[in-house]
Amino acid sequence: MSELPPGVITVADLYREMSGMRADVGRALERLTVVEVRNSAADTIHTDHEARIRVLERFRFTLMGAAMLAGSAAGVIATLITSGVHH
Repeated sequence: MSELPPGVITVADLYREMSGMRADVGRALERLTVVEVRNSAADTIHTDHEARIRVLERFRFTLMGAAMLAGSAAGVIATLITSGVHH
């Protein structure tokens, strides 16, 4: 077999390069699959987190409303007590 000049690419060279690329693509696909699973889990956690925040906000507003009612009731009771004392 004769010596090839520098820079000449053979079919064997192409085959080796394609085999290496196939392995690289396989590893990249495995990583993407792992990332997709993590993103799916993150979406689930995010949805759960949003639901918990809504529950806490609803509780906060309910608690504020109860405090307003209690304050109003205390004001009415105080008015009734003080108006009964003057008569």
